[in-house]
Amino acid sequence: MPGSGRAELYFIGGMMILIMVLCTAAVIFFFKTYKAEMKQKAERLAEENNSVPAIPAEKKGGVENA
Repeated sequence: MPGSGRAELYFIGGMMILIMVLCTAAVIFFFKTYKAEMKQKAERLAEENNSVPAIPAEKKGGVENA
């Protein structure tokens, strides 16, 4: 069939563009998810640090400072 070579190149090119668009969308999605999880982790750690009472230095290890 005449012109089938050109049609195959268009098809392959279209598939490559589609793959690149899908990969870019996946990377953006995972990056946003990662940033949201890191923000939640930082908030959780800050909350834990604020809720833990401070222990005096001489009681931490059970050894007095010399």
